[in-house]
Amino acid sequence: MSMQVDHAEIKLGQIFTMLLSVAAFVFAKPAYLIVLGGIFLVTAVYRPLSPFVLIYRYAVKPLGLMRSDYRLDNIQPHAFGQFIGAITVMLALALFYMGYYTVGWTIVWVLFALTLISYLGWCVGCFLYYQLYRLGLQGFFRHAPTDSSVRLGQRPRK
Repeated sequence: MSMQVDHAEIKLGQIFTMLLSVAAFVFAKPAYLIVLGGIFLVTAVYRPLSPFVLIYRYAVKPLGLMRSDYRLDNIQPHAFGQFIGAITVMLALALFYMGYYTVGWTIVWVLFALTLISYLGWCVGCFLYYQLYRLGLQGFFRHAPTDSSVRLGQRPRK
């Protein structure tokens, strides 16, 4: 079921994701990634409790720091993207734990790059979601793209 999704809320989460990723690297604090992974999981499972969503709805938007950007969209591909982000962070943390710091930080930078690409309008998590939908998987993957005029994973037009 398509609905109006505020893409400004999603963009704020992307900004915070990039900031936390860079902060973890600059300060050599993988613990920041534990926080990020937790936020990803909360956002994927129950979006209204996401710290990024709460900051947007109760601080950023009321203060007029960002304007709403509602588009006809499905929220499920974005939730799936958050789940993929959580898996990515867990993988990086596991590599840190095993002593593979270079590979772990490389994965964090890949996460940063994919988040930046998503911020610019194409979401790898959404793309994967719709590819799985095309394969006919049931359950979670039940929503077709809302805008057939854009490439899979691309932000729907207004």
